[in-house]
Amino acid sequence: MGSLLQDIRYSVRLLARARSFTATAILTMAVGIGANVTVFNFVSALLFRPAPGVADPHSLLAIYTSDFSSGPYGDSSYPDYESLRSLTGAFDSMAIEHEDAGVVRVGEFVERVRVSAVSGSYFDLLGVKPAAGRLFTDADTDPAAAPIAVISHSLWKRGFDGSPTALGATLTLNGRHFTIVGIAPARFAGLDLGRSAEIWTPLLPPSSTPDERGNRGFGIVARLAPGATLNSAQAQVSSVAVRLAEHYPETNRGTLAAPDEPRPIIVVPHTWLPPAFRAMVSTLGAVLMTAVGLVLLIACANIASLLLSRATARDREMAVRLALGAARTRLIRQLLTESLLLGLCGGALGLLFSLWTSELLPSFFPAEQARLLDTRLDARAFAFVLGISVLSSILFGLAPALQAAGPGSAAALRSGTIRVSESRTRSTLRRLLVAGQVAVAVVLLIAAALLTRSLTNALAADPGFAARNAVLATIELPLSEFTPEQGLGYYASALERARSLRGVEAASLAHTLPTSRPSRRGFQMEGYDPQPGEDTELPINVVGGQYFETLRIPLIAGRTFDARDRRDGHQVAIVNELLAARYFGGSAVGRRVTDSSGAVLEIVGVVGNTVGVTIQSPPVPMVYYPLDQSYVARMTVVARTAGDAHLLVETIRRELTAVNRSVPVFRALTLSAHLAESSADSRLTVTLVATCGVMALLLATIGVYGVIAYAVARRTREIGVRLALGARPRHIVRLVIGEGLGVTCAGVLFGLVGAAIATRLLKSLLYGVTPSDPLTYLLVPLVLAIVALIAACAPARRALRVEPNTVLRQE
Repeated sequence: MGSLLQDIRYSVRLLARARSFTATAILTMAVGIGANVTVFNFVSALLFRPAPGVADPHSLLAIYTSDFSSGPYGDSSYPDYESLRSLTGAFDSMAIEHEDAGVVRVGEFVERVRVSAVSGSYFDLLGVKPAAGRLFTDADTDPAAAPIAVISHSLWKRGFDGSPTALGATLTLNGRHFTIVGIAPARFAGLDLGRSAEIWTPLLPPSSTPDERGNRGFGIVARLAPGATLNSAQAQVSSVAVRLAEHYPETNRGTLAAPDEPRPIIVVPHTWLPPAFRAMVSTLGAVLMTAVGLVLLIACANIASLLLSRATARDREMAVRLALGAARTRLIRQLLTESLLLGLCGGALGLLFSLWTSELLPSFFPAEQARLLDTRLDARAFAFVLGISVLSSILFGLAPALQAAGPGSAAALRSGTIRVSESRTRSTLRRLLVAGQVAVAVVLLIAAALLTRSLTNALAADPGFAARNAVLATIELPLSEFTPEQGLGYYASALERARSLRGVEAASLAHTLPTSRPSRRGFQMEGYDPQPGEDTELPINVVGGQYFETLRIPLIAGRTFDARDRRDGHQVAIVNELLAARYFGGSAVGRRVTDSSGAVLEIVGVVGNTVGVTIQSPPVPMVYYPLDQSYVARMTVVARTAGDAHLLVETIRRELTAVNRSVPVFRALTLSAHLAESSADSRLTVTLVATCGVMALLLATIGVYGVIAYAVARRTREIGVRLALGARPRHIVRLVIGEGLGVTCAGVLFGLVGAAIATRLLKSLLYGVTPSDPLTYLLVPLVLAIVALIAACAPARRALRVEPNTVLRQE
């Protein structure tokens, strides 16, 4: 321990003397480590951190019933929940919830909120304690019990100004009155990111009708019983699935892939991010972590190169210490201690950098999701900082330490002079390190260029509608206060106000916005026989008159919705071009489709295709219903203006609120902003990878400059001799530039090979560009060659200033 402390004290003194070197090394490491910690913390918040406020979240389980055609992670029904509770013994407790949205009113405060109806065991299972009042028990789910509610901490602040009088007060939710009995803790907002609940109500058991088992809209959470395992729980749940398929084949047998098998029920550890999105986020996280990891690798190579240069100046010191009896292992330990101090100081500074940038990455996502992301540094982040600091220290310090304490250092002592010398091995290692930096920079720059071109292509592509100069505002009518006739009257008044605004060219209504996830419904197409295993459950949308004209979706055949499509009129639908081609050979007007409710719809028009749930998604078959015939209580006003859409946002919100102040107007923004939200992951990836590419280019440029500058300093005598023998300046410039271009070209060649392999992993993220795009593979090496030439300018000027007479006299 004493010798270790001695090594630390000695290292601190040496690094304090070499202030310029120490500051450069620490800042370089801080940038690399800070970027890694920021991204790691963001990915950790998405993938690994549980919902806040939940006790022992890592033992929480989620139970899913497979959808017929939409994958394994489907919702369950209340009768399935009761069957699982009574027929399994692997769970200590189980709870169920049903998520919905509604309009809450407290005095003059009116807002649309997300509501979660939960069983009496819900809060006890999660271990959630109230901030004030009480939570639910099983007695509260009795149909005869008085209607009560628990509100979120944020709703308590907004609606009641944080007053204790909220307990016992009455709120109106969708026309029903509830007594507030409790306030949830500050950070608790439900179990799923992006679907934060504001109000919890007791879940009343539904009727025991046979079709209730097919009503799948419930989420189930559970905890294992003592001694049970996830495998044993899965075995019991699978046994229940077989039993339910035997007794209820209409609702519990068959999926699209296996129509004659029991519908699977699966148990998985609960995560804050729903499983259906984890694969997408995992891919995003892998790309981001790889990008910042490569930057850290370049930073390590840069510091290793600096340490090699410093080791050359310390050859005589190492030789003297060896001559006085110091063991080589002791010298290596001393040098690694110096590297470790640099790494830990860089890690500490990188930690501060991460704290400063912790809110940067969440800002790419919608505010309601970003505010739920807890990007504060936790124990996992601190362990990560410590780990990569130590690992980086070894990575950039080991080779220079072995070289400095190697047998070649004795030559400095035998020479009898303190003149700086450098072995061929050390010079080769420096070149390899810089070539590696260039290679990594090539990989990052090519990836950044491909992703940037992909996003540019997606934004420039025709989405099937006109995205510019349009404003959106969503409204939700309380079901208890508006009959369908009254709701349609409200929508008519809202559209009249919107269309009367100055600058508004057209306005309409839509239930689902472009690039939003639509509802789905099963269909039977007239004259079309589905293939075995073919899914005919299709996306639907409910729209008002002039919707297609407002968004400028082209009419291909037939007509759009008009006054003929009244509530009591002949039921009609409009389909997009893709559906018409797939099921009707392109001639769909006049044909009929039957939806899963039994309604027979005549197709009166065919419109152009629009993009799917993101701007990069391909179009999907779509069925449009007229609002008058398919009333829904939540619609979005879409208004097109001739001027700046941003100037219309607050005006639209104000005018719609004036129609009826009991109707909340929320999510008012431009259509362009809505589309930007759908591409948040792509913009984040492009921004971060491009930033890493620029950082890599800068570090690689510094590395190339260092190699050339050091070569000029080491070959000063040779340059002087060449000049004395009649060499022209262009010969010297060619010599110096050749030193840098040789290293750069070697790095570029290795980088191109690495990029050809690495960019194949980006294939699923690219749009309109291939991973082997020739233009990108041509431009990136050209940029690096230009940068290498620029880096060589200063050393070349220094070489041209060498005075042959002065150099020769020194010899």
